[in-house]
Amino acid sequence: MANLGQVAVGIILLVVVVGGLLFIFYSRTNAVEKTGYGSLIMLALVSLMIPVFWISEGNNQAVANVQQWNTAVQQGMQLYAQYCTDQCYAIKNSQIANPSYNGYTVDEMNAMSDNDLTRMISAGIYNLKAAHQPTSSNSVQASDQYGGALDSNQIQYLFSFLRSADPQYLQKNGYPNVNGFTQLPEYLQNNATTQYQAAVDLGKENPTFGPLVDLSNQKTISIDIVKATSGLSFNCTSQVACFNQPNIKVKVGTVITWTNQDAVAHTVTAIKGNDTANPQNAIASQIFDSGLTPGVQSGKTFKWTVSAAAYALNPDHTVIYYCQFHPDMLAQLTIVQ
Repeated sequence: MANLGQVAVGIILLVVVVGGLLFIFYSRTNAVEKTGYGSLIMLALVSLMIPVFWISEGNNQAVANVQQWNTAVQQGMQLYAQYCTDQCYAIKNSQIANPSYNGYTVDEMNAMSDNDLTRMISAGIYNLKAAHQPTSSNSVQASDQYGGALDSNQIQYLFSFLRSADPQYLQKNGYPNVNGFTQLPEYLQNNATTQYQAAVDLGKENPTFGPLVDLSNQKTISIDIVKATSGLSFNCTSQVACFNQPNIKVKVGTVITWTNQDAVAHTVTAIKGNDTANPQNAIASQIFDSGLTPGVQSGKTFKWTVSAAAYALNPDHTVIYYCQFHPDMLAQLTIVQ
């Protein structure tokens, strides 16, 4: 599609040129009458072709820009698959779920300016608030200017790939509305089967919460939020922190008190359903939610009385809850009346 600005300018130029020729034609002199008609016709043809060539060249440039963008997104996808292997994404129903880069979600990257996103990629800046932290700083890629493996072209390729998930950026720059993440599962399946299977495993629903503990005969229950360690005797899927009673049966009317024994803030947030791969999309704050601001700070508590609404939330009468700061912190309540 030709650039609308170029089309408008071309039309204006054409009108001016034709108007000038008509003026010369109708106010011609004797000299023009004798020798100038052939020149006028040739000049008119050339003038007519100028905006045509200009518009055609602008269209070719626009097509070339789109082709370069598509190539950059494809190259960036391959780099993403090569370097972003530490729980950067899951695959669920053959689609990418919860993608991130250096611990930043797509929404967080979309909110960054172009300069900030480029700086994050180039300097290998990792999100300290991300639920999953890298096991080693060496696993976070950076540009060769920061001692990493990425050259300037690769930085631009990764930028293009990550920006392809921002519809507003694509529309603003006239790029096709194609999210590079949608092409990633097929690429991984054909070129990196181990990574593909790991992402599929990560996207599986219904994690094991450990054996169900029946506390339905108790009127008050205390649950601690503790830092994850290898010596925990209860089930813990999170590498950050855990609810020390992750799978309990409780009765409507029971008062549950969560106490944060960890050094950092957490939340206690219910979700509807059992989509633990995307809990942020199913927050049931009407059931219970301690809130992000300020969260349950270290040493503080959050209380909730088990309600009939919680019992009726899901057909199996379970309520899964998690920490909004650390989405892999998960636990489950089975509610009876």
